[in-house]
Amino acid sequence: MTNKQPSNLLWLSTGAAFIAALVFFTLFFFTLWLGSTLQSVVEVRVAGVDGADDKVCYFTEPDFQLRWIHSVEKQWWEEQYQRIDGSSTEGAELLLTTTYFEAFGAGTPSTEMLAPIQKPGYLGYQINEKLPRLNWVVSRLTKGEMDYGGHRFLIHQWVPDYSEVVIMPKTYDLIDRFKKDFCHELPSDGSR
Repeated sequence: MTNKQPSNLLWLSTGAAFIAALVFFTLFFFTLWLGSTLQSVVEVRVAGVDGADDKVCYFTEPDFQLRWIHSVEKQWWEEQYQRIDGSSTEGAELLLTTTYFEAFGAGTPSTEMLAPIQKPGYLGYQINEKLPRLNWVVSRLTKGEMDYGGHRFLIHQWVPDYSEVVIMPKTYDLIDRFKKDFCHELPSDGSR
């Protein structure tokens, strides 16, 4: 009589090793794929007290606009930006393309070229200045807001008055995108 027990044990061990190797390589390549699916975004960050409880959101559209009521002129000002993705030698930047205002006074730059597209009731200038990031202080008095991709984000309702908002181009992987919210999906009254 022949004993089939060692043969079955050998097949069982080989099968278990094969399944373990298959799971390991699947997880390894899945993790590698997650890390390589990078997306350019614009991140909006407001620092919390002592660095805790930062408020962070993002959007993927490359073009956006900031709007606010000027604290002295009491008229709307608008700035239009583009996210410029970085290359292997340069980091990503924001490009201030144009600025529009309903009224202006002393200190307003008027030596720039007029914007190619003028908006009714506004005067526009072409700026084309590259910036690594924006630091913007917002309050309910100035009614700061961001417009992008058909969305209007009332940032002045999301943060406490006189908060410094940092807007910067970033690259997110898939995990970052799962952990953070789109700006337009946040409640406009600042609640969470």
